[in-house]
Amino acid sequence: MSNKNFHKQQTENTVRPHPENSFFGLNIPKAFRPWLILLIVLLALGGTWYATNRQNSSKAKLFSARPSAAEVPSQTANPAPAAVPESAATEETAPSRELESNVFEPGSASYYLNEAVIFYRQGKYENALENLVTAQSKEPNDPEIHFNLGATLNKLGRVNDAIEAYQRALELSPDYDEAHNNLGRILMNKGELDLAETHFKDALKINPRNYNAHNNYGIIFIRRKMPAEAEKHFLEAVSIDPDYIEAYVNLGYLYTSADRMEQARAAFNNALRVDPDFQPAIEGLQRLESIGTTPPMLLRPRE
Repeated sequence: MSNKNFHKQQTENTVRPHPENSFFGLNIPKAFRPWLILLIVLLALGGTWYATNRQNSSKAKLFSARPSAAEVPSQTANPAPAAVPESAATEETAPSRELESNVFEPGSASYYLNEAVIFYRQGKYENALENLVTAQSKEPNDPEIHFNLGATLNKLGRVNDAIEAYQRALELSPDYDEAHNNLGRILMNKGELDLAETHFKDALKINPRNYNAHNNYGIIFIRRKMPAEAEKHFLEAVSIDPDYIEAYVNLGYLYTSADRMEQARAAFNNALRVDPDFQPAIEGLQRLESIGTTPPMLLRPRE
């Protein structure tokens, strides 16, 4: 047999799938093809979902709000209880180099927002503001950026600009409970109690477990001489966060003013359980021993 004939015979004897039986070059029965297409689509959608949520979850971790420790207060003629420190959106843990490079593309709005948060935590508010302005120029309608602008501007003493930033964050995201809380704090410090109360109520309507808003709302009631309502909100704050040291101290001072000494002592001791060196709680206990001659010194709201 010639080579030519052998090649012809081999070609004729080779089994080739009919075009109707071919699926992307594979011999797959028609009955299974819809299921294979469905599997491919699901895998593609799953990959997209994973990539998107990986970035979003990382950002949420970085910018979740947490309070910091209160300042040591000074005695005043008209003392007021402590407002929770402003809850600027800060990362729970310091961002790693891998997180910065892989999650936040250099030059993106998220990158500059992340840089701003790092500077904020370091107390470098001017640097934080510079990065936030750049982030805003790239994403002018991102409520997270305006929220951080509000916190940073307030730290720099630009209160009216901070108010505008929080208001813009709420225009873009009306259900932003921490923005309501922070805006309420500024208004409360300005003496605008009715407006402040509106924002604390909105924050709690959106998120009933916002312990910052509960604590601050309690201060509104203290200033209105409604201790029973104040107590309710302070207790709710510590029930949500059992380590909420400022709310324990506020309860201690509230109970001291009401001559409920044992409850005051228990509240101050709870604060010291969280931080044994927390000076306002130590002084609160000391003043229980001399309450007849020295009025209790309460924490003042922080800026």
